[in-house]
Amino acid sequence: MEIVQLIAFSLRLFVIKHSLFASVALLFAEESGIPLPIPGDAVVTFIGYAVSRGRISYLSAYILLLAAIMGGSSVLFYLSRRYGQKLVMQFGHLLHVSDAKLLYIEDKFKKYGAWVIVIGRHIPGLRIPITIFSGISGVTFKTFFWSTFVSVIFWIPIYLEIGRRLGIRATRLLDAHPEYYLIALLPVTIFIISLVTAQIRHERKKKKVNI
Repeated sequence: MEIVQLIAFSLRLFVIKHSLFASVALLFAEESGIPLPIPGDAVVTFIGYAVSRGRISYLSAYILLLAAIMGGSSVLFYLSRRYGQKLVMQFGHLLHVSDAKLLYIEDKFKKYGAWVIVIGRHIPGLRIPITIFSGISGVTFKTFFWSTFVSVIFWIPIYLEIGRRLGIRATRLLDAHPEYYLIALLPVTIFIISLVTAQIRHERKKKKVNI
């Protein structure tokens, strides 16, 4: 038990000291569909404050955030494309995705096409449902990717600027709950588990072939 507590304490110290890395990882996790108690807007705002303090350059922050959002949303798009119905049925309530939201997005998509992705991602509560809808509805990855990209290049500067203007108050959005940073380790954990699982399956297939 003491070892577990020591590991948890060490991880907490690491993410507090490396809060920028952890914040970007949190954003990636949220865009990937992992339910978090902190909205992505707050994460970007926090990093905007870090920019104002000179902890990271504006360009570096922008590129890191863009990579996290595009990478995370692409992961969720792929999962939705492959496991869409199961994803909504089993985890929809955790992701704040309901049939009503998906039907609303579908109706708007029929009327306005890819503009729903571009504009809809700026509406609180619609970013994740839009990605899931895109995956299960047959929207091509190319359309989804570039529509999301266009939306994000405007979304990021808005919240970076809010963080810069809020100053020290922006730190309360994340620093008040440093334990949430531990969730940033989830994507890494999932990635490692996926690699191990894939390796085990590969070894089993080899054994069957040899038999």
